[in-house]
Amino acid sequence: MTKLGLVMAWCVGLVALGMDTIPLAEIEPGMMGYGLTVVAGTEISRFEVEVVAVLDEPGYRNDFIIIRASGPAITRSGGIAQGMSGSPVYLDGRLAGALSRAATWAADRERPLGLVTPIEAMLEVLAEIAPSKTQPLPADGIQATEDGLDALPFRPAISPLSDGPLSAPVMASGLSTRALAALEQGFDLRRAWHPLVDLLPAWRGGVPGLLDLGVSRVVAAPAASTSTPSLPLVPGAPVGVGLAVGDVTIGALGTVTLVERNAVLAFGHPFLFTGSTRYFLTSAHIFDTVAALDSPYKLGAVGEVVGGVFADRWTAVGGIVGRIPSGIAVDFRIRDASRATEQALQVKIVDEPRLLALLLYVAGLEAADEALDRIGQGTVSVQYTITGRGLPRPLVREDVFLSTHDVAVYVPWEAALIADILAYNEFGDPHLQTVTVEATVQPGFSATEVVSLETERDAYAPGDRVRFLVTLRGWRGVVEHWEGWLEIPADIVTPYVELRAYGGPRPREKGEGPPTLESLLDLLDYIEGIPSYDTLTVELFAVDPISRVIGETWLYGVDGIADRIPGSVVYGEVSLILPIEGE
Repeated sequence: MTKLGLVMAWCVGLVALGMDTIPLAEIEPGMMGYGLTVVAGTEISRFEVEVVAVLDEPGYRNDFIIIRASGPAITRSGGIAQGMSGSPVYLDGRLAGALSRAATWAADRERPLGLVTPIEAMLEVLAEIAPSKTQPLPADGIQATEDGLDALPFRPAISPLSDGPLSAPVMASGLSTRALAALEQGFDLRRAWHPLVDLLPAWRGGVPGLLDLGVSRVVAAPAASTSTPSLPLVPGAPVGVGLAVGDVTIGALGTVTLVERNAVLAFGHPFLFTGSTRYFLTSAHIFDTVAALDSPYKLGAVGEVVGGVFADRWTAVGGIVGRIPSGIAVDFRIRDASRATEQALQVKIVDEPRLLALLLYVAGLEAADEALDRIGQGTVSVQYTITGRGLPRPLVREDVFLSTHDVAVYVPWEAALIADILAYNEFGDPHLQTVTVEATVQPGFSATEVVSLETERDAYAPGDRVRFLVTLRGWRGVVEHWEGWLEIPADIVTPYVELRAYGGPRPREKGEGPPTLESLLDLLDYIEGIPSYDTLTVELFAVDPISRVIGETWLYGVDGIADRIPGSVVYGEVSLILPIEGE
């Protein structure tokens, strides 16, 4: 929309809404005014504002009111603080916009420079989340509903331009130090080899599997209790954008700029800049404002979910009170076998593809650390179930992992990996509803090594059965044997076959194509069919005839048999080359 069109629409909207605002065209240097924000507790404090200059560029993305802020609230905060973003600024008694950026490098903390996002640009977000705001509401108002916003398209996330926005501080409660670090620094889903890593969506941008929140500050904060006071969502009051609620709470803090009926505008800049969203709109409480040396910030807590945030745009975030996104219910139940204790952790996370795996992993890491009360070696058996309105059936899978130094990280890893694949699958929106993870951790190593592989003959012919004997050795345990047979196809044309005994899943051979997936059901079947790490497989491979022409050996599987050793990681690989008679 052109600037003229934006202003005309804005004027029409103002008349319909009866809002007392001042347009950018009427603002001049030297004008005096004030802003509203909460520095601590539940008191909305006033700070003074003087207009220094007006930036009126083509379009509206770079339109700002340059101000100097002053007063006790600014002095106590050590300047303009993160979390003040969205603080309404009034000139001549009319709403001019939202405090959104600060010159944090400036030495003057008594009268710091700041930028105000003009209100007319923010009203575009209001029109997006509540296009009928200029129309009368039904007599019975708007009732709280679960989700109901599936028509909102997903927009790929992009990074905001680095022009100094007051990054909304992300507050996290219920997280240990290292779970907090994983949230702030991110982690890589490719931490270990797995066939599923090949399904990570490389086309979404960045490094496939590398996940991070994309914010400048994550702060450990006390959890809000039922007795923690919070202000109603009014201009100048704190507001939260929730990403996770429950036993773990994660959310960004900002300030309410405007409330129009049940619609709320805040921040004056983007949070994660994801466009259409389904975040949680929450109340918030500010404990105090920390005058940090790099940039002051509000220390607070995300409170009760009161609605949803459905727009995360350049000029504002916008939400609706009473319309609550359904989110994804995550339930971790972890048993520590060494102490015969069990720990549960429940959290609801937002249904946002870019954040899903990260939030799931962080919650699972916290659950594991709480259950084990240690960091160290062990073996973990994991079973998880993932459901969704868009899935043809629940996905159910079991696996086992072993670590010599940190077993807890494997409790949520595979479930997070699969959740990421489902979120970005090419067939349809899974509309995930629940993720349930049950895990049992043993303190020692439950492992079985493939020691040797034998056959009764040294050469075979097409159509022959190959009888084998596999020798297995448990970790510091007894030696066992597994025997069986595989059949060489009668029509095979190959100079030899390779008989291989191995544990867990294996990489795809060059003579094998990628899995053929034509539906979401195919994807679920493929994921569930991948051998777990407690699976022993004996497989027969042949040489691809095409590879003989090009002079490079390509193998492909022709027959195989598998068995599970529940709870024990099977490791090692042994193979035999068996000539085919007559070739």
